[in-house]
Amino acid sequence: MKIIFLTHHEEFRGFSMTRYTQFLNNGFQELGYDTEVWAPKNFFAKYSTNKTIKKWLRYIDAFVYFPFILIRNSKKQAPDTLFVLIDQALGMWMPNIKNKKVVIHCHDFIALKSALGLIKENPTSWTGKLYQRSIFKGFSKAENFICISNQTKRDLLHFLNTPRCKIEQVYNAIDPLFKTGNILKARKHISDFLKLDLKEGYLLHVGGNGFYKNRTGVIALYTAWRKQTNFTLPLLMIGYEPSLEIIETYNSSPYKENIYFLTEVENDFLLKAYQGAKLFLFPSLMEGFGWPIAEAMASGCPVITTDNAPMNEVGGNAAVYIKRCPENDKLLLWANESAKVIESTLRLNEEERNTLILKGLEQVKLFDKVAILNQIENFYHNVTV
Repeated sequence: MKIIFLTHHEEFRGFSMTRYTQFLNNGFQELGYDTEVWAPKNFFAKYSTNKTIKKWLRYIDAFVYFPFILIRNSKKQAPDTLFVLIDQALGMWMPNIKNKKVVIHCHDFIALKSALGLIKENPTSWTGKLYQRSIFKGFSKAENFICISNQTKRDLLHFLNTPRCKIEQVYNAIDPLFKTGNILKARKHISDFLKLDLKEGYLLHVGGNGFYKNRTGVIALYTAWRKQTNFTLPLLMIGYEPSLEIIETYNSSPYKENIYFLTEVENDFLLKAYQGAKLFLFPSLMEGFGWPIAEAMASGCPVITTDNAPMNEVGGNAAVYIKRCPENDKLLLWANESAKVIESTLRLNEEERNTLILKGLEQVKLFDKVAILNQIENFYHNVTV
């Protein structure tokens, strides 16, 4: 069986999708499979330097030009070739491989639910609604799906509303890179990089600028906690360059001199950041999975996250939970209440803290790379027989 992984345009892929594509492609090559990765490239987009025009030309590359390439090249493949869409957001390609064996990996339906008006924090433009309608129309024609969490599976079942599909839930796998290490050495590494004294530790957040990552909520939460505590631990925020909204929240914090944005960090730095943190904050509004929760626990860092699926699915009994961040008019109340949870977690004695860390190390066994690849391999085989 040959496997062809279909993934996003090279400039639309993002960190998570790049990592997921590499995980599947490299993993199945290690298992002895013949694999290829097909993706749109800059064809029309290379002729423009205007940011807006270039964006729309990339869409043309991905959803007008690439389908012709896909149809042409797929005809050359053996009948038992399996085509795997890395993300359900690529569902518009389904008509181009409708007579092939296909599996779609589903990550989250945040954009689709937003387009349907189900997420009030994220209103969608008419073009966005049209785009999501086209995606849904495409992936709803498929019959074989793998969902990265039970929450994603529930959402998929709701949207498909049909018993004919094969749907399996398979968690994301943690990169073996993430593991416990020497806390003092990790803090020294981060201290030297930032030219700060972080031997007492720091609070950490990892995430992008998407509304659901709630980076403004992270800053509000940190600000509320600093007003309540005698601790002076800084906050490190690893991710993309902050948006204007995030910068505004940052500038309004009286503790902004203790908040540090770190972008484009290497994996080794990210690992040491997890290992050296006193606490990992992840108050997301929603997720498909929530990779950083698992990475932090695997690195021996206690986690505080939102008590909603799938965050509490990934964290299990090993994370500390707070309520979901509400709308802006109730943000301050939420931050003040949730800050108490930060304080109480930081004041755990050594035995209590170690117990929490050990629970995390046990929980992350659910996300073992070998076991997850085996689950996916079995599902692929069931599709092709």
